[in-house]
Amino acid sequence: MASLARNNAFGCHSPSWNLAFPDGQLTAIEILAYLPHWLKSVDVIDRFVANGGKSRVIAAIINEFRDQPTGAIFQANSAQIMMSFAMRRAGYVDWTVGTSHEWARAVNKEEGDLSVTDFRTPRITHPKHISKTKKPLHEAAQNEAAGPVAFKDLALHVKKHPSGEDALDLSRCVRYALEHADEDWLFPDHFAILTHRLGGPARVTHSHLDRQAFARREILFASPCRTSTLTDAPRPKAMPTPRIARAIEEAVVGFQPGNSANSNRKRKLGADSSKMATSNKRRSSRLVGKNINFREESDVEDVDESYLQSPYSKRYATSAKTRRLGRSPSNDSDFVGGASEPDEDIPESEVASGDDETSLTPKLRRMAAQKARKGMQSAFVGESSHTSTMSKGKANVLLPAAQPAYMSTVVRPEVLNVAKKFAFRRPVWLAPPILSANRLKVDSSSLRLYAAEDCTTESEMWFSALSCYRFYGPRRHPPFRELHRLTDPNESDSSDWAENIRWAKEQCRAFGSDTWTEYDHHLETITEHRRESMWVSEETIKAGM
Repeated sequence: MASLARNNAFGCHSPSWNLAFPDGQLTAIEILAYLPHWLKSVDVIDRFVANGGKSRVIAAIINEFRDQPTGAIFQANSAQIMMSFAMRRAGYVDWTVGTSHEWARAVNKEEGDLSVTDFRTPRITHPKHISKTKKPLHEAAQNEAAGPVAFKDLALHVKKHPSGEDALDLSRCVRYALEHADEDWLFPDHFAILTHRLGGPARVTHSHLDRQAFARREILFASPCRTSTLTDAPRPKAMPTPRIARAIEEAVVGFQPGNSANSNRKRKLGADSSKMATSNKRRSSRLVGKNINFREESDVEDVDESYLQSPYSKRYATSAKTRRLGRSPSNDSDFVGGASEPDEDIPESEVASGDDETSLTPKLRRMAAQKARKGMQSAFVGESSHTSTMSKGKANVLLPAAQPAYMSTVVRPEVLNVAKKFAFRRPVWLAPPILSANRLKVDSSSLRLYAAEDCTTESEMWFSALSCYRFYGPRRHPPFRELHRLTDPNESDSSDWAENIRWAKEQCRAFGSDTWTEYDHHLETITEHRRESMWVSEETIKAGM
């Protein structure tokens, strides 16, 4: 019997990579759980990679079913090196998992074929080179076939036995050998005999295939919705000038209930009223002799308004051109900020870009400026002649509309709290079903099977084939369509069929789940999950309002 190699990556007494393959069928999980050194076989590597096996998934399976010798985790890089080294030694120069599709397969086996009867060991495909200058005894021993091992020894370093969709015949044989330790069963010599004794080979289903086994682990690496860790840069604050600050302070302080300063200001206004030629009343003596209409838009509000409405005001201080300071007698000294762009540096075509012709539609103003404006207007008694002149020829100011009834409805705090959290909710991931990659889908070759007969153009056929109302609900017979590809239901449609489509589209956007179909079992699973998680679409909420 050949001695065990020193470079044993999976623990003492683990089966050698030169152990012969049995005559039978093994799942990918059984190979990696009981005979992980077969990962050096080019036939095993070809089978795994051709069916979607990746280094990280293979490493995850080994860590799921085996304990490593030192207690460390088997890394994906180790699996990549082990497979790449074997393939390159076998003649596939510069082979990697990512470039495996560029190489022609030695044997094109079907995806559903799990037989390992004709698989070759490394001593056949890429035997170890024997040096002529050193003693070749040890190296020559590594090119010999490994002797059979006891079935119960295959369970060494195995922390969990494959079961269910991950297991076929080998798992049953190992469990039987452990339960009957007094019996001598050797692998691979007695594999067919023991399998026959346990009832014969198990039936291979779609879930036993390598691609499905890898897909069940691949979802562990699917990243959920990631929240951005970037934060907005602090916005430079514009400092108001003393003139603006004084106006704001007078408006805010003057209209606080019970403030003694309010009565003093009223007395001051009464004393200053004799200085006015008209019936205007004002708050400051420096406005004596000036007819000012406090209901007109002031320069202060123009500056504040343009600063807020600038598309760059979130992070950067805008230039004077963007803030339309040409309408204001004030300059950039009103706000302590970055220097404005000089006119000499602006091309003439940009200067005459029509900034002065911007629409004067009222926009959102700063709260402080609004308070100051309201304070000045309330202190102004009567209507000045200037106001009467300016108001001639203008349409009457419309009174604000009555408040809707639903806005005055008292909402319970707990309901309001739930409503606020709805805007920041995150989708709840649900494991999607595993479907065959070769299933019938809606494509150019099968488009006529789904589309209506009266369609005349290809665009009409596509719209008809993927319409959620094409069959007045879900199809009752295969082939079934993917829900995320169907058209959006009507906004007023709040049926389970419409809600299931909206839920599937959200799962596809958030997690890339694209295998939920209109199959009855899929729809029942989605409906049950929606009700348990209390998921409701925005369309249904709007329709309910």
